[in-house]
Amino acid sequence: MVHVHRRSLGRSTRVCAGSLSAALALTCLAPALACAEGTLDKIRRTGTMVIAYPDNRFPFAEAADNGSAAGYSIDICRKIADAVRRELKLPQMQLRFLQVNSSGRFDAIARDQADIECGSTTNNAARRERFAFTIPHFYTSTRMMVRADAGIHSWLDMRDKRVVTVRQSSVLPYVKARDAAGALNLRWTEVGRDLDAIAMVTEGRVDAYVDDDVLLSSHRSAVERPELLAVVGEALAVEPYAMMVRKNDAAFKAVVDREMVRIISDGEIYSLYDKWFMRPVGAHRQALGLTMSYLLRDSFRFPSDKAAE
Repeated sequence: MVHVHRRSLGRSTRVCAGSLSAALALTCLAPALACAEGTLDKIRRTGTMVIAYPDNRFPFAEAADNGSAAGYSIDICRKIADAVRRELKLPQMQLRFLQVNSSGRFDAIARDQADIECGSTTNNAARRERFAFTIPHFYTSTRMMVRADAGIHSWLDMRDKRVVTVRQSSVLPYVKARDAAGALNLRWTEVGRDLDAIAMVTEGRVDAYVDDDVLLSSHRSAVERPELLAVVGEALAVEPYAMMVRKNDAAFKAVVDREMVRIISDGEIYSLYDKWFMRPVGAHRQALGLTMSYLLRDSFRFPSDKAAE
């Protein structure tokens, strides 16, 4: 049976209707908003779970064959998808991968285009105002990539030099604070893609590309001559990477969090980490050789989605 609910709102009328299962809950909000649907209900209705991921974020996520994706974060999210299948008793549930850019990852979740974002997104206070995050799967710090022959080893060496960052990167406040504290007089450029930032460094158009150190190490390992680049500078901040989901969707987040705890408690997370950070991956990828940090290992002892402000 189809139920139609009408509510008068001044001179306008909102109508929520659909031939949905009895388990599906629809909530009509203000006139400017559409009917909201829980993520688990949406997946049950469509038979598909959508994973948003950023390309060129090895070892966390990158495009793979046949419209799929691969990486440390992707492997974790595939296990989360299996948990959703079990929760919904929906073994035929399909996975769809949606590639997003730095800004598009937020739109994909906010606009209900994807159910979870799996990559290298930092969980910070500003983002928690709009989104929810699960238990961290990595911790990173802010450093810089420079030409190995540039004579730059610390932030003090950057006085009056040129810096590039990627738009909407979470590292920007920390670098600007370091700039102000050291009176470095940095000259700023922002670009839309990390590949553009790397090119600017290698071609000498800027002196440093500032980002999360794990991503800088990954980019360095992928260039033709990695010995020409170096990742340097004191760590400015340590932040957690976590999977991003819609806020105020407790049922879906509970499934995600439970599976994250299981992956960690059963030790599967260590095998995934070893696969993507300690071994060569594919014919064109060197092993990053990044051993698991003490901070990440300690966080796995008591998994929690709480992050410092």
